[in-house]
Amino acid sequence: MIATVIDEIDREIIRALQGNGRLTQRELGRKVGLSPNAAAARVQRLTSAGVIIGFHAEVDHAALGRPMEASVDLWLTSQDFRPQFRQAVQADDRIIDCVHLTGPVDFRVRARVASPEDLYDLLNNLRDVAHVQQTDSRLILEVVPTYEEVTDAKRR
Repeated sequence: MIATVIDEIDREIIRALQGNGRLTQRELGRKVGLSPNAAAARVQRLTSAGVIIGFHAEVDHAALGRPMEASVDLWLTSQDFRPQFRQAVQADDRIIDCVHLTGPVDFRVRARVASPEDLYDLLNNLRDVAHVQQTDSRLILEVVPTYEEVTDAKRR
């Protein structure tokens, strides 16, 4: 993959859209000092280059009845079952993030669940359907904002 060259205005556009992907081209242009057409052209270029890959909604999972967040390390019975594991992860809307790791853990998932019983159901489903042999789960008490999130909030 060839890296795309971006300037400071492109970076400002990216930050603004990360903060609010629903900005109009007029609002975006005002934030970064460009006309609406120039801002739109830059967004189109960044999208075509694969720098911007989508626009997303931020969801309040508690409002959807899933107030608990858990981080779960998983070990498969065999790496041969990775396709089944991937399918199970993609089919379960309680799983909001899944990463394949180096080291002793095979995968780590973040899940949003309604209750401890719901987490138990999720883990049992992964054991049964996705050939997970072992799990190590923890409830997430707080998500601490990152440098990027704090910096973006100060800019708004």
